[in-house]
Amino acid sequence: MRRRQLLALSALAPLALVACTREPESTAATPAANFSYSPAGYDGVTVTLDRPAERIAMDYYSAAALAPYGIAPVAVFGFGRNESPGKSFDSTGVEVVGTDMELDTEALAAAAPDIIVAYGNDTGDGWTWWDDKLKEQVSALAPFVPVRLSDQTPDEMFAQYAAIAQALGADTETDAIASARQDFDDARRRIRDITAQKDWLTVLLANFNADIIYTAKELGVATMLADDGVRLVGPDAGADSSWAEVSWEKISDYPADVLLVHDASADYEDNPIFTSLPTVTADQLGSWDDKRAFTYDGYAAWLNELAEVLDRADDIDRQS
Repeated sequence: MRRRQLLALSALAPLALVACTREPESTAATPAANFSYSPAGYDGVTVTLDRPAERIAMDYYSAAALAPYGIAPVAVFGFGRNESPGKSFDSTGVEVVGTDMELDTEALAAAAPDIIVAYGNDTGDGWTWWDDKLKEQVSALAPFVPVRLSDQTPDEMFAQYAAIAQALGADTETDAIASARQDFDDARRRIRDITAQKDWLTVLLANFNADIIYTAKELGVATMLADDGVRLVGPDAGADSSWAEVSWEKISDYPADVLLVHDASADYEDNPIFTSLPTVTADQLGSWDDKRAFTYDGYAAWLNELAEVLDRADDIDRQS
């Protein structure tokens, strides 16, 4: 499922281009005087500078993910500006050069970033929501460092951001990071313990809007839950997407003991089909999001909330 909006473009003055070179992928990201990074999931792509990368523009989610390593952006853009703490980045005091799919390229140029870090497209040469024209304009400002989101589990996302932090010279093994990682591991263990005790438990991940329902079993966060014993229900996704589409009239074909409602869902609460679902009438509801900030503490908090929902859930079939 892709976000579709018109891009707001600003005039761009020509600037020097620092290119992304294509080299054999490195197996490690080592802090160095000259920035060099080979992003996971983009074979043959290496982003290099002949100097350290000190000024970094980021999308909101990447800014939040790199903040625990002490890395602060000079500019932010993208989705997530108004999301709650723990889900995105607090941009107070930081130059905002775009929100959602809008980008002010003049403001980005004025921020003079050395690199731009954000969720990458399929080829790793631009933000996943930029069209080709805007991608070319931004590439004239600074090299793009992609973070692969598609099909990545939270653990894989954590590893990508830690590797970027290492390439920027940050210490990724501080006591604070280790403690947050332990909290995350403990929260996952709690999910595993509950699902082991409730082998009948089923869960549906859904994103609702007025016209259609999107469900997910193949996204990275869904893979993590399945690995921890959560039995996910719903239709299989097609070959070109990790999402499956379900009409409102067919959603009852996929009963579940727990329904997790995507944080981006809209215009669904008063739908009579939604309010009549057995899981809804039993108040066995939770939340989820496939794009929340990839931080250990944020995911630990969400998993503990989910554990509370799963722990109190009853067998819907037994109730009916």
